[in-house]
Amino acid sequence: MLHVTNITHKYAQDTALENINLTIKEGEFVAIVGKSGSGKSTLLSILSTLLKPTQGKLQLLGKMSQDIVDIDEFRRKNIGFIFQFHYLINYLTVYENITLAIYNEHKKDVDSLLKQLGIYKLKDRYPYEISGGQRQRVAIARALANKPKIVFADEPTGNLDSQNSDNVFEMLQIIAKQQNVTVIVATHDLEQAHSADTIYEMNDGHISNYN
Repeated sequence: MLHVTNITHKYAQDTALENINLTIKEGEFVAIVGKSGSGKSTLLSILSTLLKPTQGKLQLLGKMSQDIVDIDEFRRKNIGFIFQFHYLINYLTVYENITLAIYNEHKKDVDSLLKQLGIYKLKDRYPYEISGGQRQRVAIARALANKPKIVFADEPTGNLDSQNSDNVFEMLQIIAKQQNVTVIVATHDLEQAHSADTIYEMNDGHISNYN
């Protein structure tokens, strides 16, 4: 599913990641934990092809990243993104936000997805008319709308209270198990991370299995 070999990344003279080796299986729910500045967001950006590493190799869905001709289309078809900030467009409804970049063949499944996430009744509302927890559910729905094989989530509960944080991690766990989607979450919240199948810890640009 996803394999990285000897990934190193530098910003100018600062080394953000050093010699990262990692394999993640299909349908696995992975949490990457670490303090701010530990390298977890940089690693997530590289794994999701948003950032090219300074050196090393990334194999994703059986393809080497450097061999992917149309990387934007590859992302749209195979990868979903969830961020700490929902980045919803305020003048579009919930439904319009979700379907803005969706493939036509998946539009018929949006209502079912909204029901699964408990936000069907909100489909005609605008982001400013719903709560923070509901907006993050909309962001999750948007990430899943094109039926990706991998979902990357960077601090998806950073702006939520504990109850909504629990709900988001529970949803991600269900997505991985029931839909066989690989879910990779970067988080500073170790307690939430324990719902994942595998936990990795980042520290000063290095990664290790959490013990």
